[in-house]
Amino acid sequence: MNRHLLDGWVPLRFYWQAEAPMIDWVYLGAKPFAEPFFDQTIGDCLRHPFNLLFRHQTPIEVLHQRHETHPGVEPTGFIFHMSRSGSTLVTRMLASLPQNIVISEARPLDSTLQAHLRSAQVSEQDRIAWLRWMVSALAQQRLGGETHFFIKFSGWHVLELPLIRKAFPNVPWIFLYRDPIDVLVSEMEQRGQMIPYFLHQSLFGSDAPLVVAMEPEAYSAVILATLCDSALRHRDNGGLLINYTQLPDAVWSSISEFFSVRWTEVEKETMKKVTKVHSKMPAGIFQHDSSRKQEKATAQAREAAQRWLYPIYEKLESQRKQMTRTKERSPVAQSGRK
Repeated sequence: MNRHLLDGWVPLRFYWQAEAPMIDWVYLGAKPFAEPFFDQTIGDCLRHPFNLLFRHQTPIEVLHQRHETHPGVEPTGFIFHMSRSGSTLVTRMLASLPQNIVISEARPLDSTLQAHLRSAQVSEQDRIAWLRWMVSALAQQRLGGETHFFIKFSGWHVLELPLIRKAFPNVPWIFLYRDPIDVLVSEMEQRGQMIPYFLHQSLFGSDAPLVVAMEPEAYSAVILATLCDSALRHRDNGGLLINYTQLPDAVWSSISEFFSVRWTEVEKETMKKVTKVHSKMPAGIFQHDSSRKQEKATAQAREAAQRWLYPIYEKLESQRKQMTRTKERSPVAQSGRK
């Protein structure tokens, strides 16, 4: 295939055809990923007549060729999250600046990470290579001046941290989490990935059948605890823990510092404007709504949170505060206060 034939195209989905991995491409042209989620940007493009009539389908080897000739912008930082803990706000703030490419919960990444569940022939090395190629294809400049590239992974992807770190060992990552009651109440109001069988049972070990049979609050609590535990276990491998209560200020302070990026005062003001509109309630303003969620919590939610979530939440908080104290005692921090 001509090396420039896919300019302006982006992977729409990763799929299988006659036991062979394939890539379906959609044309974006110069359209940036400005919407809160990958699927929203893709959905807008698919409504155009051109994309309804024309599509590239290629073997995955073409993705490799594209990676070799058009590597794209190197990843600046990865964003993992507990779910309903402010990750969408973080990505929207980053996406408000034209120098940033921000990919949020891209379905092709999801399919790539799950490739081994589709075919037993897929090895870990296959998934690592395919993930690198897919990320490269998503990292293409669309406006011409992009210098930073951020990926917000789907909630369950934190379970794949060991593989993602093997593919990108030098990319810093953060994990966003929140008070368990707040998250559970939000999940019960609008079920997302916490619906039984949405996630492959093999991700949760031999107890998966028992977990799936639980009441909704308990099921969600167990899954959320599993995600938090993965982040905690791998935190020393390039990770930073961020509590929802630190938002939005952490975006232009500790998070940006951890990702080794700096913003001008004008850019900070641009990001701050994003907090004036709530992504899930367009008429509203971003605000910490823990009080409302605490009031709405049912007895079942509180019981599930106490049993499954608060123990791991307290460990996350302990680790986060310890990291903060260590940083404050570091020679660099001390010299900065002189």
